[in-house]
Amino acid sequence: MRHHRHNQSCRRAFLALIFAAGFAASAQLTAANAQDAGAFLKGQTVRIYVGFSPGGGYDAYARMLAPHFEKKTGATVVVENRPGGGGLTALNQLVREKPDGLAMMMLNGESAILGQITKQPGVAFDMTKVSNLARVAHEQHFLLVNPNMPNSLKEIIASGKTVKFSATGRVDNLGDYAAVLCEALKMNCQIITGYKGSKEAGLAVMNGEVDALAISDGSGNDYAQGGQTKVIATIGNARSEFKPDVTTLNEQFQLPPDRKWLLDFRLAIKDYGRVMVAPPDMPADKLKYLQQVWREILTDPAVMEEAAKSKRPLKYEAPAKLDQYIRDLLQSLPPEKVDQVNEVILKKFS
Repeated sequence: MRHHRHNQSCRRAFLALIFAAGFAASAQLTAANAQDAGAFLKGQTVRIYVGFSPGGGYDAYARMLAPHFEKKTGATVVVENRPGGGGLTALNQLVREKPDGLAMMMLNGESAILGQITKQPGVAFDMTKVSNLARVAHEQHFLLVNPNMPNSLKEIIASGKTVKFSATGRVDNLGDYAAVLCEALKMNCQIITGYKGSKEAGLAVMNGEVDALAISDGSGNDYAQGGQTKVIATIGNARSEFKPDVTTLNEQFQLPPDRKWLLDFRLAIKDYGRVMVAPPDMPADKLKYLQQVWREILTDPAVMEEAAKSKRPLKYEAPAKLDQYIRDLLQSLPPEKVDQVNEVILKKFS
């Protein structure tokens, strides 16, 4: 009996050794496979497009994340600012690039979706075909006003004053938010476009050239420092972590459904957020590798802490979920609602 138990113990020990050896070999193989999968980036120059001028939020995110991509892949990253068309010009250029993994974009995904819905002139992309790599950030929006403006939206509306908003374009995450806000609240508004980026649009509010700006909370928080502008509302379904004392539009106003649906639809687009994308038709192995790299970067606690300290918080979302958002948003509106979106965002308040 003792001899039998001894043999069983030996067999278990032997199997444990075999399993451990196999697991180690498998781990080495997985690491080797990952290394092989990323070989196409080693020593290469990767370009990350930003569709706005330097100094804005998209530029800041791209430059903050570029060193981490370099460290992960062994590539050299060059951030290229290609302003124009509210960021859509750069996306048009990206989709014409070779799908070799050497070009990607820190995309204003919300404006890209709206650009397709509103059939913006010159749009040469189809968001259902763009290669989603990862959502980088999901943000609330602030309504900023010049310090000389009243302290509340209700006061501004009651004054009957025409409120001038700054934007780079009508579909740029600035002008479209302003249009939807003004339509929902029946405000007298004028949207002045042509600014090179959010930084220039923010400066226009600070110096009194315009009255207001609807902008992401991260950038808006920067522009409000030192009383250069003031934040009077959060355009979102939840308060911003940057200014939790500032109430949302839904808290300030009880809007009827016929005025609220457009605002709700615009906020649904916000869930797509700031995204990292690549050209269509990426080879499956390269696409999978890039998606893995960005997931590891954007969920790394050290990177997340760095981003939070720089007031550029990260909120990763997986590519499959982003693909679903796009399909839902581009197919959800009946024709009459599409017409209303176009009317409000493109034609009103000029």
